[in-house]
Amino acid sequence: MSSIINQVSETKDPREQLAIIEAEVARVSATLVGLMNESISLKRTVNDQYSPFLLHLPVEIISEIFSFCLPSFDPKNDMPSTGDPPFTPFVFGAVCASWRRIAWSTPMLWSKLTFRLISPLNIHTQVNLLEEWLARSGELPLSIRLMAADDFSWTGVSSEGVIQAIRKYAHRWHDLIIHLPSSCYRYLPSTEEARGFPVLNSFILKPPGGQGDRVHRITIPLSPNLRYLSLSCLYLRSIVFHFEVLTHVELESFYIDEILEMLRQTTALHTLTAKRILSGDDRHDPPEEPIILSNLEEVCIVNDKGTDIQLLFDKISTPKLNTLSYTAEGLQPVPAHDIVSLIKRSGCQLETLDILHAPIREEPLQILLAALSSLKSLKMAMPTLTSIRHAPLTDAVLQTLNPDYAQANKISCSLPELQSLSYAGAQGFTWEALLTVLESRCPLPPPKDPSQLAPVISSHKPMSSIKDVMLVLNFASPDEHSSTPSPCPIMLESLAHRGVSISIRSDVRPGLHALVEEA
Repeated sequence: MSSIINQVSETKDPREQLAIIEAEVARVSATLVGLMNESISLKRTVNDQYSPFLLHLPVEIISEIFSFCLPSFDPKNDMPSTGDPPFTPFVFGAVCASWRRIAWSTPMLWSKLTFRLISPLNIHTQVNLLEEWLARSGELPLSIRLMAADDFSWTGVSSEGVIQAIRKYAHRWHDLIIHLPSSCYRYLPSTEEARGFPVLNSFILKPPGGQGDRVHRITIPLSPNLRYLSLSCLYLRSIVFHFEVLTHVELESFYIDEILEMLRQTTALHTLTAKRILSGDDRHDPPEEPIILSNLEEVCIVNDKGTDIQLLFDKISTPKLNTLSYTAEGLQPVPAHDIVSLIKRSGCQLETLDILHAPIREEPLQILLAALSSLKSLKMAMPTLTSIRHAPLTDAVLQTLNPDYAQANKISCSLPELQSLSYAGAQGFTWEALLTVLESRCPLPPPKDPSQLAPVISSHKPMSSIKDVMLVLNFASPDEHSSTPSPCPIMLESLAHRGVSISIRSDVRPGLHALVEEA
């Protein structure tokens, strides 16, 4: 440093002084860069030679450890949380060059991707990142989720680049989820280009804001391994799929005639979910005879738009149906008579029934339960977003589950196979009636003295014990709650000793009015 000062002091020309200083700065900077590069090289050597993680574990094991750190990819969870930053292979690459070298050369770290477009201003940069990501996936099957931020504006922005980036890998698509405008469908590959989509297993299409018109078509007539298909806000006339091979179908915002037409073609269907069913039709002729869905076992209906869905129940037959869930957000009552007709027409052995946020009156509930001789699990949750509390579970309903009452009145006992009962709503029953039913379905406790054991002779058919009972009872005020009688502790203890689990929770909602008989 002193030599530089001496050189500067030897001349009085500031231009020469500046040149001397700049030359020294350039020399020192070059030296610093060289030292930094040498430091990076030495750090890499230290990591390679002395890191226990790299020294004692084979690269294959490290790759497996990396893969376990990444989040799983669930195709059915098509809208993952956007709260925390996603954990990606780039995290490993930021640790050191050795980790980066391993991560960059491990295809399974790059075979699953949730790609969220953030801003239309740098969409080209994001597309380049997408291309680089997929280029590292080797030849593995791909699980890809494409979506955009909620505030992403597509005005004047094309989705062509995004679809083109994944298009060249169509023959390796295993799971594909697209939450982009339906205008992007024009860029999807043909069956020939995708080599028949040989490994495609699940496909989800949910355009934000729905499909504005029928121009944007999607045609995938051949996909031999496609099993799960989820569609939202599309027109059946604008789509072609290999329906015959599907086992799980989820439909949102379709007309009933569209749903029936898809069911007619989906002969291997195992599970059906229909949400936000639309009123009206799209000019598809309904079948004259019910469609026999010989493999359908699970049906979930979310009728949150209050649509009359009698036609849907009337035009199908489900001989293997064992699980039915019906949800309605509001006052639209449960179509009990339509469900009973479906059960009788199909001759199915329904084992699980969920009625959620849909009111039902006492009499229709009795008719419904009388038709479900094979039911093992019943769950009812009455609407809570209205000013009325619904209480369909009354003493009259519970009595039909009591074999002693049924025999005395010469009627069939309802739900003889029931094992689990869950109810949320107003209390329209007395504790005596409920506990008596549970006790009547329980086997007698063994006597303390084995010598007193005698054969039990029953005049009615054996009934399944209701072992699990979960109750959430709604009250309009704390006073109503405190004035309502509690269940007999002795009977509760007796039932507990006989294997019956009873969970009771109170929910006080001021302003609600109980409605026991009417929905």
